[in-house]
Amino acid sequence: MVARRKVLLIGWDAADWEHITPLLDDGRLPVLEGLVERGGMGNLATLQPVLSPMLWNSVATGKQAWKHGILGFVEPVSEQAGWRVASSSSRRTPAIWNMLSESGYRTNVVNWWASHPAERVNGCIVSNMMHNMKLAGRMRWKIPSGCVYPPDAVQFVEGMRVLPEELTADQILPFVPAAADIDQDNDDRLSVLAHHVAEMLTTHNVATSLMENTQWDFMAVYYTAIDHFCHSFVQYHPPRLPWIPERDYELFRDVITSVYRFSDMTLGRLLQLAGDDTTVILCSDHGFQSRELRLRMIPNEPAGPAYAHRQYGILVAAGDGIRQDERIYGATLLDIAPTILHLYGLPQGRDMDGRVLREILESPGEISFIDSWDADSADALEQRQAEPRGDEPPRDYLVDQFVALGYIDTPAATAKEQHESAETECDFNLARNLGSCGKHEEALQLFHGLMCRYPWQSRFILHFAGSLLAVGESAAARQVLENAYDLESTSDTRAKFLWAESLVGCGEQQPALAALQRLAQASIHPDMLSSCGNGFLRMRRTEDAICAFRRVLDTHPDSAEAHQGLSSAYCRLGDNQRTVDHALAAIALVFHLPRAHLNLGIALTRSGQYDRAVAAFQTALSINPAVRRAHRYLALIHGQVRGDSKKAAFHSTRAAEAEHGKTVPDNRRNPKSHVRRLIDVLPEIPPESERARILIEKRPPRKSPAIRSGKTFLLVSGIPRSGTSLMMQMLEAGGVPPRTDSKRQADDDNPRGYYEWEDMRRIASSPHLLDEEGLEEKAIKVVSALLPALPYQHEYRVVFMDRTVEEVVRSQQKMIRRRNSAAAEGSTDDLQKRLSDHRKQ
Repeated sequence: MVARRKVLLIGWDAADWEHITPLLDDGRLPVLEGLVERGGMGNLATLQPVLSPMLWNSVATGKQAWKHGILGFVEPVSEQAGWRVASSSSRRTPAIWNMLSESGYRTNVVNWWASHPAERVNGCIVSNMMHNMKLAGRMRWKIPSGCVYPPDAVQFVEGMRVLPEELTADQILPFVPAAADIDQDNDDRLSVLAHHVAEMLTTHNVATSLMENTQWDFMAVYYTAIDHFCHSFVQYHPPRLPWIPERDYELFRDVITSVYRFSDMTLGRLLQLAGDDTTVILCSDHGFQSRELRLRMIPNEPAGPAYAHRQYGILVAAGDGIRQDERIYGATLLDIAPTILHLYGLPQGRDMDGRVLREILESPGEISFIDSWDADSADALEQRQAEPRGDEPPRDYLVDQFVALGYIDTPAATAKEQHESAETECDFNLARNLGSCGKHEEALQLFHGLMCRYPWQSRFILHFAGSLLAVGESAAARQVLENAYDLESTSDTRAKFLWAESLVGCGEQQPALAALQRLAQASIHPDMLSSCGNGFLRMRRTEDAICAFRRVLDTHPDSAEAHQGLSSAYCRLGDNQRTVDHALAAIALVFHLPRAHLNLGIALTRSGQYDRAVAAFQTALSINPAVRRAHRYLALIHGQVRGDSKKAAFHSTRAAEAEHGKTVPDNRRNPKSHVRRLIDVLPEIPPESERARILIEKRPPRKSPAIRSGKTFLLVSGIPRSGTSLMMQMLEAGGVPPRTDSKRQADDDNPRGYYEWEDMRRIASSPHLLDEEGLEEKAIKVVSALLPALPYQHEYRVVFMDRTVEEVVRSQQKMIRRRNSAAAEGSTDDLQKRLSDHRKQ
């Protein structure tokens, strides 16, 4: 018989105390204020890279991404199927709802990242594909297959959908009081806002309905709203940025405040339904940059918007079993799952990377452990799946059919290119996560492979150089950087800093110092200033380091990196009190900082506080077993203070082994010979200007959908073999010239030609095609599968050909036989159904 307890876990993506605190002070978030007053609050340190699918799965599993296996927004499937949205099928370890279900608790989960397809649980899961409902007949919405467990709850979820068109002025005006002044024919921002509101309401409807109508012990619900609103509107939030027009600022300045107030209202309903006997944990995966650090331009890379994320999210815990009026220090995303397990009296897995937040619990008791919650069976993952996810056969079926007809490659790129793109980003994200965990050799190999495949991508070059520095290969890093950059003239501050670091490692102190000083003088970004401070520390320029770190804290007092740097500087100067103060400040912000724990232990040892010093050194070693100075101090304390020669000898041996690399884990050893082999096969790196040109060619900068072009294009579309070529002929005869390149020659299937513009097959990746002069005066043939890929900022008049599906199928089959090409597999009836469904969409 399991002990009954109720826990409500609420995820607010991107919620940030920098936005929340002023609203709490003004009394504008009464529900959140009440929750804080009866529990604890604090920062929640994020992980690297700061990408939501990876982070929310770390929250759910207590493990880093390299362990749980969710590595980005999309993931590769196969060269034939391309990619798919990150899937629960790829998560290699159980989530908290699996562990609780296995232990007899009833669990509900709504909208969690990478929860599709919904898994078998003792309760209900509505996956993050819940918003991908498709219209299935008049006023009826059909949810994607596998979105809901148990399957008989599908109809209930379909009835929860809220459409942007259903919103009234009462729902929009609190966000934009002057909404009526916006010209919606030429400004899409109100439409974007309505979409975000409708999505939030849909999530809230499903969550509250499950809470009201089902029995549950654990409830998890994830809201995207704050993150989505911030990405769309944070640039208009006060104070006004210099580049934001006054009118835009006045129109949208209230949006971010309003989404927090709206979230507070939804929180109130959740707490009302949960009841006073429920433990409530509210958290976010990261914060969002505010003030002068807001991005003016998004970097041109797949996860570019993530540069707007801040390293701290929020954590609030209250209710049954939680201490009141408690400040939470040093918590990370990895601590949520172990803490929830402990609340239920269940053991933490030793393979989890987080810890139980004992300090927030009224009666923490003893923490129990098991080796792992991972099942021993190799089939455990498949057994969790209620409906194993395949390669999205309905879509791929039609893609294969259209490719066989020669009309398209695929809607955005070839499936092979999609697969390659997803694989590249997953490898990149995995390498960054490994590096952040100190597994530098594994990261180094991945970065090397990426740089060899894409030598025109500067991000891979810089990360490869950074990994070389992390394993002690300064000369190799310098070689890579000098091959890739003109380091005297480049504007890339990251490249300049890494070069300065490589000069330090090569013993060239004067040029390194000059480079660091120039960077420190020119930098205002806290991350770069902290990096300069660490560089000064390595050069034993302690006063310069203190100056850099203090500049960071002047504007960003919650920088754990700056506090840790100051603790190192004052430790070197022998100022024990300041060492302790800044080490504790750093640990309170981010617990997993071995250098801060080491500095704390050294200062406490000097002050004669040996018991506390031993605890600090042991914590440092639990995070990084290769901190040899911690072993040396422990040997000193145990030998000279406590008279324990056995422990003293143990730590002396470990210190000596660590110094010679014998006890250092494989991923921390200095891989000299392996690095030499990597350096020997470096690709030829194009000059920086050429890399920039290639990047723009491969990834054309996207125009904001809020900015309308004012252009209108005439399109002829339809399912292949529905009469599009005939309509192009008719328009031409009527005086509308076609845009065609005549590459596809006339044949028996189309004796007068296909009237195609072959480049339109890649319109999704090349939206600039429609910038061609005079194109608005012509007719353009666009196969139906490409309509969703058209650039959003233009208007389109579409002539859609509506030939009967039976005639289309006969014509397609006849054409495929004549071309002697491979068709999509399946029966004629199946093909007719797929084409009919496609045309309805």
